[in-house]
Amino acid sequence: MFTHQIDAHLALKLLNTEDAEDLITYIAEDRQELRKWMPWADKMQSVEDEQNFIQYARSRFADNQMLPLTIVMDGKPIGSLDLHEIDNVNRHASIGYWLSSQYQGQGIMTRSVERLLTIGFDEFNLHKIILTADVNNKASQAVAERLGLHQEGTMRDQEIINGHFCSLVQYAMLEDEWANEN
Repeated sequence: MFTHQIDAHLALKLLNTEDAEDLITYIAEDRQELRKWMPWADKMQSVEDEQNFIQYARSRFADNQMLPLTIVMDGKPIGSLDLHEIDNVNRHASIGYWLSSQYQGQGIMTRSVERLLTIGFDEFNLHKIILTADVNNKASQAVAERLGLHQEGTMRDQEIINGHFCSLVQYAMLEDEWANEN
């Protein structure tokens, strides 16, 4: 099984249907916050919904279009992280993530995204990795900025969340920038 150990307590592993129950519990607990930023938050209502998403993500993984990972703390799933929209021709991909509020503010997401950047550049041979965040999601923007991603601009009214258009800030890192920093 695909696993990247970050430290003695924190790891990234390939998303698996066994994670569905823990993940949907956290989604339910954090739904009001997640729905501010994630267009899928209201659609994920049951373990079956999460299992269906995991099966979809695993099929995208099998087609080299996605790397869906579970963020694991001391063996327990606490969030999700992925590379998606993987373009093997132009060698770029986007990052998506969420983390249970019980584990936020501890640097877990920054360390997880940092490892995902390493995986993307070193193992997937990507040239560019993109991270977008809602213009009001300062915590996600801070993750990108702490890791040295460059702000490329704002995409106005890019996404509909809860029936409203939202603007997104786009950050990116190029492989040579990553290599120079690490």
